[in-house]
Amino acid sequence: MNRHAGHGTAIAAVIRNTCAAALAVACLIGLAACSSPATTADDGVRDKPAGGVTAETTTGTSDDADDSAAGPAADLSTAELETIAKRFTACLVGKGFDAKVTASYALLPVGSTAEAAPQTTVVVRRLGVDGTPIIPGPGMEISGDSDPLYPDVMYSIVSADEGMWVGFKNSKALAGSIYADKQADYAACERENPDFAQPNYSANVTAAGGASAAGSDAEAQKTLIDFARQARKDGFDWMADPAPGEDKSVEIPSDVSYEELRRFYDTYSGDKWPSHDGIPFGTFCTGECTAYNRLIEER
Repeated sequence: MNRHAGHGTAIAAVIRNTCAAALAVACLIGLAACSSPATTADDGVRDKPAGGVTAETTTGTSDDADDSAAGPAADLSTAELETIAKRFTACLVGKGFDAKVTASYALLPVGSTAEAAPQTTVVVRRLGVDGTPIIPGPGMEISGDSDPLYPDVMYSIVSADEGMWVGFKNSKALAGSIYADKQADYAACERENPDFAQPNYSANVTAAGGASAAGSDAEAQKTLIDFARQARKDGFDWMADPAPGEDKSVEIPSDVSYEELRRFYDTYSGDKWPSHDGIPFGTFCTGECTAYNRLIEER
């Protein structure tokens, strides 16, 4: 199955060398909860669509019970929060972490574009068991199983363009992970930057507008259904309604021609592409998907 995320998504995953196709995914992942089915050697890959990246709220981490509030920086402006996140990142880099600030897609207000996501989530490079960065590529699978190297991850990115990164809620979450020996350094940066707090991705946080997570999923699927119906009205007869429970991706049939697929993406480019809570949906294709793979590579 070739998957392509929309504009940003989340996962704590086990990666296995079993896929046959190239991997290009951007996804946020909660603890042991995958945003979409795992790939297999027969499925193909999860890939990132014409939109960009996908995001979602995730399950809580080690001390969610102690952090029900938004954090010490809750009342600051977005610009101030971004400055604080950059300062915290600089501290981590100074202590030997490969770290960066990334967009907090899951915190986008309803109707916002991905470009408006605040740059307030701090992530570090995802390392393999040998301590070197994991590079997405051919022969890689993402599973919904918990990764023993990262038992308490709040936020994860897997992208052909960016590579693989993980976000820890705080220094306590590094315990038992491959970064356990850097826990003291991470904690030191927390002490030096007491005004920094990772965005709250707790599953207990309601979606924009006060909807519960289950209600949000139902709304997302309805959006996909409405999009499929509109696409058929626009002449794309091959666009089927999403499968029951599918609330994150638009399915592209494997036998759609390259020319037809280009017309489809051109028709629904930019703001015309379906989204939920301001986050564009991903796409996926099962089977040979020759035209789909070619178009994704070009874009």
